[in-house]
Amino acid sequence: MHLPAVIQSYVDAYNAKDVDCMLQCLVDEVHFQNFSSGEINAEAKGINEFTALAKMGASAFRERHQSVTNCIVVANRVMIEVDYTAVVATDLPNGWTAGQTLSFRGSSYFELENARIVKIVDAS
Repeated sequence: MHLPAVIQSYVDAYNAKDVDCMLQCLVDEVHFQNFSSGEINAEAKGINEFTALAKMGASAFRERHQSVTNCIVVANRVMIEVDYTAVVATDLPNGWTAGQTLSFRGSSYFELENARIVKIVDAS
């Protein structure tokens, strides 16, 4: 399985909770959506909104890891399947509690432009 370099860099930065490196993979007009149980539970339009959301997400977990299990690349579109694990850092409004271990499967859809990410849609 071969991920485009920018996607591999983004996943590596995500796993390291390195928001600055995540941002280097994105265009300023990035559009991000997160779907859970078929509904949007987070969205960011533009680098500033994405930065705020990414920093909040990084601080919500003591550790987190996405392991890419499958990848499909068609032109400038990339779909990955991931196994996700995390340990919650602090009690969260959705009912997750500090110290709770999460484990689930999900997928992410990316659109690329000039070797940078313009759109991300996460689903779990």
